[in-house]
Amino acid sequence: MCARFVSALCLTAAMAATPALLPAQRQHRNDDDETSRVDTTVALSSGGVVELSLISGEIKVTSWNRDQVRIKASSDGGLLQFDATNGRVSLTVRSDHDDMGDTEYDVTIPAGARLITHSVSADITTDGGSDVEAHAVSGDVSVSNVTGRATIESVSGSLTATHVGHGLRVNGVSSDIKATDITGDINAQSTSGDIILGSTHSSFVHTETVSGDTRFGGTLDRAGRYDFHSHSGDIVLAVPAIGVTFDISTFSGDVQSDYPMTLQPGSEVGQKHMEFSINGGGARVTAETFSGGVTVERPGHSSHED
Repeated sequence: MCARFVSALCLTAAMAATPALLPAQRQHRNDDDETSRVDTTVALSSGGVVELSLISGEIKVTSWNRDQVRIKASSDGGLLQFDATNGRVSLTVRSDHDDMGDTEYDVTIPAGARLITHSVSADITTDGGSDVEAHAVSGDVSVSNVTGRATIESVSGSLTATHVGHGLRVNGVSSDIKATDITGDINAQSTSGDIILGSTHSSFVHTETVSGDTRFGGTLDRAGRYDFHSHSGDIVLAVPAIGVTFDISTFSGDVQSDYPMTLQPGSEVGQKHMEFSINGGGARVTAETFSGGVTVERPGHSSHED
């Protein structure tokens, strides 16, 4: 996974062409303090793409209701490279030596723009955009207010998504994942981190973690499918009182439910694999954990909630 992130960053830097200098652009290096700066506002067509990449520092993105991209960026040791066309704006940084110093991007994009960000050790924070991709190696990633789909990845940083309108995909290694107010399909995977999903509105949810706990809270679609998998973590599911059919497996953990359990034919209480339904069955919920327990509870009645 790490190699994929680094390759993406190298490709972005290689594609940075000679900047298209526009009247509003200010791009220069301060001879006194060796600082490279970009301070400019450029036009971007509806549905255009903004692509940002750097090695270390910070990327901060906000949005507004203008067909323009506003960029304020500085790098103490690297040379900023800026390119703008009617359909794409890109910003990257390069250096002939290992130490780039502090690099910061402060970018405002159109609310309907597509955003793609890459970093190695930089934190990424975004607010707005249509489709958003945010990839980091060791940085934290936080995205919010995405009208379309969001894809976020980090090897060792935390991953947070809030208010996403059309689906979320999250991948981490030693990363905690927290997603709130997500509409659309959700796919969340981490190796050694917790996965916390709250206030979701989805007909398909799939989570996997090896050594972390999983917590889910949200609406259920009677025709939906919800799969939760953990090796050594607990799984806590806060589900509303609608028809749900459960398929639960645990090797050494307990199964607890706030709801009366109506067992399916062939199932017995105390088995490590149980199938049961509430309110006649409906939405399919699968929960599998090896050494953790599974708890099914009513929303708002959790002793596990933060």
